[in-house]
Amino acid sequence: MVSTTAMNKAKSSSSVGTFQLAKFGLLALLVASIVNILVLYLGLANVEFPSEFVGGPFGPLAVGPVIINSAVAAIGATLVYGVVNRYSARPNRTFTIIAGVFLVLSFAMFLTPNLSGAPLNVFAILTVMHVTTAVTIIGVLTRATNPEVESR
Repeated sequence: MVSTTAMNKAKSSSSVGTFQLAKFGLLALLVASIVNILVLYLGLANVEFPSEFVGGPFGPLAVGPVIINSAVAAIGATLVYGVVNRYSARPNRTFTIIAGVFLVLSFAMFLTPNLSGAPLNVFAILTVMHVTTAVTIIGVLTRATNPEVESR
């Protein structure tokens, strides 16, 4: 009886409810978007980029695609974190490993035809944005299971 109660208590302290998961997912989306916009503007202010990669609604170094890609990453990560949290004994560790694999796979985007011939500084800023997105999303979502965060 005691072990069952202890297990239920341990599970309830580490599991995340749907509302809390959605709240942290939205926070991850907002923070990742803001951080990426800051990285974009810092990069554009300090480095010269060819005009075909900057501006316009669909250039890889424009605000629209940065926000959309950050949102897609945050929503996908939130869904994955919800599944991992439900089925894993160590959800934060498991999620961090999965997110790291997705980060590495996200660099395959650099092989797309619309980035062929892009200068190194375009790849550098996109790499920084991918890494900051991953770090931000992992940092926010893994805090959802931390009891100290819930008490604030």
